[in-house]
Amino acid sequence: MVPNGPKMIARYAGNHETPYPILSDKGSKVAGQYFQTRKFFAMGTPTVFVVDKTGVIRYAYYGSSLLEEPGTEEPLAVLAKLAA
Repeated sequence: MVPNGPKMIARYAGNHETPYPILSDKGSKVAGQYFQTRKFFAMGTPTVFVVDKTGVIRYAYYGSSLLEEPGTEEPLAVLAKLAA
């Protein structure tokens, strides 16, 4: 989930293949519920959550810098377990 609108996400998805859907959180309403809000002009660090159907966070990853790119292996493995 990213704080961009659907047009920016569609543009990104057209140029980059991802093994997961990218969801829009324009206005960061959902991010705020997980304490990932933007303050002033600073951006949050890359963060990944896997939330199950009941709303329980089953995986959380917090990046340590703005440049850090989280991997996909761990969250995809958690998703596979949840789907099994």
